[in-house]
Amino acid sequence: MKKRIKIIIQLIFFNYLIIGCTSSSININENIQTEVIVLPKMRDASLSSPRSDLDDFPNRVALLLPLSGEYKREGESVLIGFLSAHYSLITSDQKIHSINIYDTQSYESIIDAYDKAVDEGAEFVIGPLLQESVTELSEKIAFNIPVLALNSPQNDEVYTIGMYQFSLSSLDEVISTSNKVVSDGNSLGAIIMPNNDLGRDLRDIYKSTFESMGGVILDDQFYNPENQDFSDELKELLIINNSENRHRRLSANLGEFIAFEPRRRQDIDFIFLLATDITNAKLLKSQLDYHLSGDDPIPIYSTSNIFSLRENMDDLEGVIFTDAPWVIDQQSWLRDLPSRLMKFWPGDAIQSRQNAMGYDAYFLTSKLANQKNNYIEEFNGATGQLYVDSENKIRRRLAWAKLINGKTEVSD
Repeated sequence: MKKRIKIIIQLIFFNYLIIGCTSSSININENIQTEVIVLPKMRDASLSSPRSDLDDFPNRVALLLPLSGEYKREGESVLIGFLSAHYSLITSDQKIHSINIYDTQSYESIIDAYDKAVDEGAEFVIGPLLQESVTELSEKIAFNIPVLALNSPQNDEVYTIGMYQFSLSSLDEVISTSNKVVSDGNSLGAIIMPNNDLGRDLRDIYKSTFESMGGVILDDQFYNPENQDFSDELKELLIINNSENRHRRLSANLGEFIAFEPRRRQDIDFIFLLATDITNAKLLKSQLDYHLSGDDPIPIYSTSNIFSLRENMDDLEGVIFTDAPWVIDQQSWLRDLPSRLMKFWPGDAIQSRQNAMGYDAYFLTSKLANQKNNYIEEFNGATGQLYVDSENKIRRRLAWAKLINGKTEVSD
């Protein structure tokens, strides 16, 4: 028999019990398509807090999140970010009045969870989070109550009336990288990326986007992320092999050893490094440094998966990367939030990027409920500067930082 429990949220302290029955979603990963969407400008960090110029919120909002099972930590992290936004608003008439929370892992179908939320009075639905659940829900022809999905469906070309898609997409990061590289005055580059589906897709997106802005990718090189020695791949990318081959031929012709220092190619302005995780990035960077030693420095750009607030970043000295403002560019309106969350909700549920996603989802609820003609005014969120594109996808312009002595130095 199903239990139905009213969720009551108090300002300082809250307990929540979950409404629901079960479902089993297993994939939180996004599906990257090779669609090219060129962002015309960088993030404008001077924009005001999302708490400024608030529109009306829906009175009753439902959250569909995985709060048990394999992805419990991610679901709780989004929930905590959402509630932190709720608590940040001072007056009761400027916030959501009723928040009901549903554990998507307690339902046989995500559509059952959505229908249950609507039956219980939801005026706006946030979630689900897992890709499999978003894919299933997107198969509905239309929605009586609007949905802000927190991922993209497996078929990213699906367009469902009444559903908005908000994800921490690598696509936004790769496109943002193109903007940053161009704004830094670079035009000729090379890419090194993992030999897997994600690496190939992001390579294609990055190459198409960067070249649409007038740049040129002169070369790219795959590597096996399961390995630890990438010397052959890096020599190939930097065309060091040609220099070594010339040395061997010259030494053989003269019949004696000749002092030699291999030289890398001189025709690229930068390298775009796609890594699978921080360990992988550190290995690649240290080996790149070795092969580039004694030569003019070359800028290396990357994405957010090379960075963590909890790990030592010394081995990634000089790397320029993109990430959510919550993580690397905490302006005055945001600066205290991450530390407060760690104080009041210690443990695994503090996953910075998911906290930021929950925080932004709260304010997107207001913006989307009041949007006209699929348009909302861009605003400065915790995951980036946010706007809606023509396919009802929430896009992000991200913050930038450079790693100096293991610390982040924010850049424009």
